[in-house]
Amino acid sequence: MSSFEFEVEPELDGPVQRGYSGVVGSFGAVRVFRPQGRSGAEPLRQAVLSGANFPAAVFSGGAGNLPSLDGGMLKIDDAVVDMELKVTGVRKGSRWLEMHHQGFRYQYTSARGTAHLERDGAKVTMGRGRYIRGVGGTRLGQAEGDVTATDLAIALVLEEVDTAVLTTGGALLAIPMNFLFGRQRDEGTW
Repeated sequence: MSSFEFEVEPELDGPVQRGYSGVVGSFGAVRVFRPQGRSGAEPLRQAVLSGANFPAAVFSGGAGNLPSLDGGMLKIDDAVVDMELKVTGVRKGSRWLEMHHQGFRYQYTSARGTAHLERDGAKVTMGRGRYIRGVGGTRLGQAEGDVTATDLAIALVLEEVDTAVLTTGGALLAIPMNFLFGRQRDEGTW
C-alpha cells in the first residue's frame, strides 16, 4: 500500500474560476475545468478532465447552472459510469453516491469542503488547501492504497461538480425546490 499527497491550484477565466490544474504524484500533470458555452446560450453543465496519464473523464448535465450530481452523467474513456444516489435519511452521513465502473464499486461522499472516494483497496480524499491571493483556494488531495489513474480521474472531475445533494443542507433545500419547480434536470449532452 502506498500513500501520497498532491495539490491542484485554481484556474481562472477572467475573474471566474473554471477549474484546477496541478501535478498528481507519479501520474503527472492534470487539468479539470468547466468549459464556457456561448454567450446567451444555455450553460454547458460540463466538467472535463485531461492529462497524458489519465483516462478522459467528462461529467455532463445536472440541475442549475453547474454540472450537478442531481441528474448528471459521468463518462470515463467513453464508457458511462453507473451512478446511483443512495439516501437513507436527511441526517449527516445518510447520503452518498455509489458508482460502478470496470468491475469496481465506488462510494463517494462530500460534506464541509471534504470529499472521499473509496473502493476496495483505495481511497482518494480531497479537501481545502492553502489560499492564493488573487486566485483562490487550492485543493489538497491524499491518495491511499492501490490508487489508479481512473480513481484519481473520478475524484478530480467531481471537484468541478455541484455535490450539494449529498449534504444535509442540500437535501433540505431540494425538497421545497423540487416541489415548487419540479425536477428541471439535464441528463447531459455528449
